[in-house]
Parts: sequence; C-alpha cells; structure tokens
Amino acid sequence: MFETLLAPIAQSFQAHSLIFFICAIVSVIVVGISKSGFGAGLGVLSLPLMASQSSMNESLAILLPLLIAIDLVGLRRFIKNADWRILKLILPPAFIGLLIGMILFTIITPKALTLFVGIFILLFLIQMLVTSHFDLKEAKPYPWLGRLMGVLSGFTSFVAHNGGPPVTIFMLREKLAPMAYTSTLGVFFTFLNFGKLAPYAYLDLLSFQQLATSAILLPCVPVGVYLGFYLAEKISIKWYYRLVQFFLLIASIKLIADGLN
Repeated sequence: MFETLLAPIAQSFQAHSLIFFICAIVSVIVVGISKSGFGAGLGVLSLPLMASQSSMNESLAILLPLLIAIDLVGLRRFIKNADWRILKLILPPAFIGLLIGMILFTIITPKALTLFVGIFILLFLIQMLVTSHFDLKEAKPYPWLGRLMGVLSGFTSFVAHNGGPPVTIFMLREKLAPMAYTSTLGVFFTFLNFGKLAPYAYLDLLSFQQLATSAILLPCVPVGVYLGFYLAEKISIKWYYRLVQFFLLIASIKLIADGLN
C-alpha cells in the first residue's frame, strides 16, 4: 500500500529534470506572491516558466492543485477582508467564462489567446495613463465592465491559469485598500480553481504522476503566500498600485512576445 502511494512520486522524479524542479519551485512561489495582488501581472509568468521545461497541458495539471492549496492557506484571511459586493458582480460571469474555456479548450491555439490577452492588457494600461490626469476618486463603478472582465478572467483562467490581468482591469477602478484587494481576488480565484477540477478531469488533464509532482512542490506554497501577505501589509497604497501596474506591463510585453513567436 505504502509503495503504491510512493510509486507516482518516484516516477515524477524520474520523468523530470533538476532544471524542471527549479523552475517549478520558482513558479509556485511566484503564484503564492500573486495572492498579494502584485501577481496580477507577475503571476502570469509562472505557467510559461514551468511549461518551458514541460508541456503546457502537464503544467496546467500540476499547477491546479497547488493553486487550490495556495487559496486554502489564505482563505480565512481572504473571507474576512474580501469585498463581497464586487464578488457578487464578477463571480457568476466568471463561471460562464470557465464553461466557454472548457468548450474551446481543444480549439483555440495558445498563441492566439496569449496575444489577445497581452494586447488587451497593454491597451488598458494606455487607457489608465491617459485618464490619470483626471480625478478618478469618484469614478463610476461600471458594473458591465466587471461582468465582462469576469467572463474573460474565467476563460483565461481555465485555459492558461491566467485570470488575474482581466479582472484586475476592473479591480483597479475600485480603489480598494491593498488587503481588501488581495482578499477579494483570493476568494474569487478560490471559487474558480475549485470550479476547474471537474472539467480538467473530464478533459483527461489530471493523472496520478502529475498529482504526485504537485505534492512534491506543496511545501513551496506557504513560502509564496506569506511573502505576498507581508509585502501587501508593508507597502503604501500608492506604491502598491504602481507595482501592480508595472507587473501588468511586464506581463503584457511577455504575452505579446510569446503570442508573436
């Protein structure tokens, strides 16, 4: 019995190189930091980093249980500090996005999706730069924008674990305190990641060896999560949002470059 449980772990070590595990460890820590909100841009780098040493489908499968583990580590704090008004607006459309992602998963090319999201984020940042000269303290909430970004976030989360940038476009307008911003995204992606389990199993993306690889990487989860919380609590709101926008810019450039190559 014990040997049966250890067999997939042994197979995982045999199937992957040391470089893969180094990239995977960095990827998991980056995803953990993303729960601070910075990773709305930074977190987009985690999947390509792991996929550079593995297939895209395998990387998606390995990361999903780790994403759920990261969500659970901070869930109590997320629930306490989340803005549930925003969640009620963006969660239902996000599940529609998950369904669309499941339907189109075997049709859409990864490069086309990557290029689309990258251009979309870049246009958003340009729009923010143009409107920065206006007083946005009383900005309209634009609920339609929240629903649209919810759908897009659900879709990109399903096909690439990359739902952060679209929903951040709406979240940045809400001018939340860093911890409320972090927690709202945390609850949002907890629901989405659990929602991906059954469709991923249906699409045969999950295997015992991939789950074993996730288990090997599991100790990296709290490192990234608590580092992200530490940064979110220590940095000022002004610099917090500047860093979010900076990493979104880096993410957009990376996505556009990947989509064109």
